Amino acid sequence: MTATEVLAAVETPNIVLVSGSLRVDSTSDRVARWCARQCVRQGAAARVFTGAEVQFPFYRPGLSEANVEAGAFVGALSRADGLVLVSPTYHGTVSGLLKNALDYANDLVAPRKFLEGVPVGCVAVGAGAQGTASTLTTLRTIGHALRGWPTPLGVTARDWADDTAVAPDAMSPEQFQARAQMTVMISQVLSMAAANAAAPARQALAASRG
Repeated sequence: MTATEVLAAVETPNIVLVSGSLRVDSTSDRVARWCARQCVRQGAAARVFTGAEVQFPFYRPGLSEANVEAGAFVGALSRADGLVLVSPTYHGTVSGLLKNALDYANDLVAPRKFLEGVPVGCVAVGAGAQGTASTLTTLRTIGHALRGWPTPLGVTARDWADDTAVAPDAMSPEQFQARAQMTVMISQVLSMAAANAAAPARQALAASRG
């Protein structure tokens, strides 16, 4: 196999996006879907887990082997080249729903332990500056604890407008800033995720050269 053939076999980056709100049509779900659309537009594959889809039993080791929904979530995490976490601000921190879902990362053993080497984009949704700031800090701390790499830019969304709801020139300053920052954050996730997706091809190339 030639180098060109190996590089052509590079897989599309897989991005998993997780929302931490159970409210129907929540801002967190809408932000996650918006980010997913940006990922797809830039050539990545995206899988959104809404809050309703991560309503798992309280985590305990091995439970994902018996729970179909949790098992599918863990499987998606194991294949993820990048991750985006979107949490509502509950009493100054992340939702228990999202924290419990991320606890299932403890069941990841292959092809890597936890989220080692995975870029993690973090978005905190809420009305207040103090609460969203502390929630964002917690999201980044969790990303580090799971051995992931939080992107240089994290985002607080205190006023959000979907791209189908408000034209850019009609956005409030807060909405425009959130959109702009989220665009940069997604680019950072995809840049690092592309390297993860290309790693198997690089390994195959090195093996072919002996």
